Amino acid sequence: MEFEISTIRDQAPQPAKAALFSSGRTRFRTKAFVAIVPMTVTFTFGLWGIRRQNSMWGDESVTYQLAHRDLTQIWRTAQHVDLVHAFYYAIMHEIYGLVGGGLLTLRLPSVLAMSAAAAGVGLLGLRLAGIRAGLLAGLVFPLVPQIQQYTQEGRSYAMVCALVTWATYALVACVVRHTRWRWTAYGSTMLLACLLHEFAVFALAAHGITLLVSGVPRPALRAWSVTVACIVVGLLPLAIRSSGESGQVSWIAWPDPVQFLGFLAMVTVGMRCARRPMNVRGEGPRSFRTGTQ
Repeated sequence: MEFEISTIRDQAPQPAKAALFSSGRTRFRTKAFVAIVPMTVTFTFGLWGIRRQNSMWGDESVTYQLAHRDLTQIWRTAQHVDLVHAFYYAIMHEIYGLVGGGLLTLRLPSVLAMSAAAAGVGLLGLRLAGIRAGLLAGLVFPLVPQIQQYTQEGRSYAMVCALVTWATYALVACVVRHTRWRWTAYGSTMLLACLLHEFAVFALAAHGITLLVSGVPRPALRAWSVTVACIVVGLLPLAIRSSGESGQVSWIAWPDPVQFLGFLAMVTVGMRCARRPMNVRGEGPRSFRTGTQ
C-alpha cells in the first residue's frame, strides 16, 4: 500500500507539468508567428527596388560620405555640423568597414531595423490586445507610406523607430513584472534611441502620459521616473553640445492645421485605448491598474 501511494504521488504532477510545457510551447509559437510574419513582410517590401535605379538623395549622400571617413574625421566634422547624427555615422562607418559595398550597404541596415520594428509592433499588439490585434498591427505597419520611405532610407530614423518600439515593449513588461533588469533594459534601449536622434526623447513623454492615463501602480511610476532621469542625464551632454547647431533645422516649418489635427486625433485615440482595461485571453495584461496578467 505504501508503494502504491508513493507511486501515485510521483505520477500525479506529470499531467500538470505536461500541460504547462505544452502551454509554454504554444505561447512561444504564437509569439514567433506574430513577430516573424510582419517582420518578413516588412523585409520583403524593403528589398523591393532598394537601389532606386542607383540614385540617392542629399542626406543619404552625407551618410555615405561620412561613413567612409575614419572616426577621427567624423568627430571633427560633427563639431561643426550634424553632431546629432554622429553616433549613427559611426555605426555606419563600422558596417562599411565590415562588409563594404555601396547603396545596398547604405540602406540595408534601415530595412533590417524597420523589420525588427514591425516584429515589435506585432508583439506589442499581441501582449496588449491579443493575437488578431498583434498580427493586424504588424501587417498594417509596413503599409504606412512614411514607414516605407524610412525603410529604404540611409538615415537613422529606422533604427530609432526599432529602438523606441522595443523600448515600449520593455516598458509594458516592466509594468506587468516589476524587476530591476527590465527597467535597465528599457532605459538602455531608450537612451540608445535618443543618442541616435535626440527627438526620440519625446517618446518618453508619450510613455509617461500612457502610464498616468492607464493608472499603473505608484512603484512602477517611481521606477519609470528614476529611469527617465538616468536617460536625460545620459543625453544631456549631447543636447547641450548640439544646441549650437540648431540653425541647421531652422527651415523646418510647424505642422500645418491638417497635420496637427491628425496628430491630435491619434493622441486622443491612443489615450482612450490606454484608459480601457484589457480583457483578453492568453497574452496581455488584463489591467495595468493591478499590474497582473
